Amino acid sequence: MDFQGHVNNVSISELVQEARSLALVGTPVERLFGTGIVVVTQDVEFLAPFTVDEEPLEVDVWCSNLGIARVFLEYRARHRGVDVARARGWVCPFDFQTGRPRRLEPAEHATFEEMSAPATAWGELALRDVTDLGDAVAMPVRWSDVDRYGHVNNVALAGYLQEARIRATTRWSAGMRRAGDRNWVVARQDIAYRHQVHPSIGCCEVHTALTRLGRTSVTLAASIPTDEGTALEAATVLVCVDPATGAAAPIDPATRAELEGHLVA
Repeated sequence: MDFQGHVNNVSISELVQEARSLALVGTPVERLFGTGIVVVTQDVEFLAPFTVDEEPLEVDVWCSNLGIARVFLEYRARHRGVDVARARGWVCPFDFQTGRPRRLEPAEHATFEEMSAPATAWGELALRDVTDLGDAVAMPVRWSDVDRYGHVNNVALAGYLQEARIRATTRWSAGMRRAGDRNWVVARQDIAYRHQVHPSIGCCEVHTALTRLGRTSVTLAASIPTDEGTALEAATVLVCVDPATGAAAPIDPATRAELEGHLVA
């Protein structure tokens, strides 16, 4: 749980990752955890806050699109019978020796076919590379951020985005602090992973830019450049919330005026 008193959005992404792994344990796909399966995209919509208690988070996992070398998985997370988040994204088997995706083997393909269910409707968020536009925040790569494939894990990268987002936005305006009479909560985050981030980089430079300023919400774009190219592009929707009611609240005039100076075309 984070400072705002609910399970943090990055922790929810980590729980989705764990649910995906648990759903595939005991199937022919399980061996991919050792040989290679990578997340290509991950979209998460946060529907309701929840807190840690004795009740588990229940996550449905299904396949809504299946290709020769990639799988589109969807997730629905519930706590105490309430839908708290949903997620979706492409994953693909990956050969780390050749550095390329590989085709699904027949048994792997059959496993995902057995998990088939209809796709859900989502609105689209535009992704863009803001390396040359956004405020840069340096994020050191920690030992615990690197997974068994030897690269920075996708959820750890989402954590970098969160830290950089908080640092950048609070520099823009004191009204973006996650405290006081207004909170800022993540309503949606879409991430496309373009290249791996290796620990040898030492420090990631996360660029964050304000791309939309609404009445009660803002949209931020983020990217992480590497020598191989842009490692990821992300879009995050933050909603201004009244902590007393949990309802969306208008952005106050002072904060709006300060944010307008950072809005990119």
